[in-house]
Amino acid sequence: MTDAGAARAEKAQGLRDAGRKDRMMRIRIIAFFAISICIGFSIIAQAKSTDGMNLFVSRKTLSDLELSIASERTEIDNIRKRTEEAGRKLDAYREIMADADAGLQESLLSELYVYKALTDSTAVHGPGVRVILDDSAEDIPPWADTNAFIVHDTDILRIISDLSKGGAEAISINGHRIYSDSTIYCNGYTVRINDVPEARPFVIEAIGDPARLSAAMIGPNSFGVLLREYYGLVFRVQVEPDVRLPARPGTAAAFRYAQRADRESAR
Repeated sequence: MTDAGAARAEKAQGLRDAGRKDRMMRIRIIAFFAISICIGFSIIAQAKSTDGMNLFVSRKTLSDLELSIASERTEIDNIRKRTEEAGRKLDAYREIMADADAGLQESLLSELYVYKALTDSTAVHGPGVRVILDDSAEDIPPWADTNAFIVHDTDILRIISDLSKGGAEAISINGHRIYSDSTIYCNGYTVRINDVPEARPFVIEAIGDPARLSAAMIGPNSFGVLLREYYGLVFRVQVEPDVRLPARPGTAAAFRYAQRADRESAR
């Protein structure tokens, strides 16, 4: 190859290299421009939105938010007022319930007293009568049966029966309260009352209507009058404005066999 040909080849190669460099430069410029555009759009999008919340809001949106906040504050004030009113009502209800509890408690205590009185578990007092029963003070003829002139357990039981018929609500003998399972029986020259030996005279006290109790004791056919008129026993009845009877000692006897019956099974 001649020198002229070599020079031309070198010049052509240089031109090709220059063209290649020029194309690469244009590609780089276009790529930079495209990247710049993408970055710009990203910045604009980031500026307009962050986590879905608009950073730039209109005046109308602000006005709507202000109205919503004012409405919520009003609702909070209303809730606070209703809460205070409910608190006042609750206090009133508590006072009413306190009064109701007091009345209920008083009613229950009154009912409990009635049941205790019926079971002789509490001391009681009220108007009534006092009956004194004693052996005959008359001279007993030698041929007479001396047992007819002394007080027996059956005499006391008959007096108690007459008092019960006269409406006696509570009865005692020589300070021993008489209840449903009381025991009265002779034991030599004494009478055992609730397993306690008691000697004459026997003082029987009963609470109830004094007029009815007196009529039951001194009526024409009463057993006490018969003891006094036919056997000479001491039999006196005194009306008392306030008779005091003790409670039964201990507790009432427990039921071992008797059980509560409902209305259907009790028919």
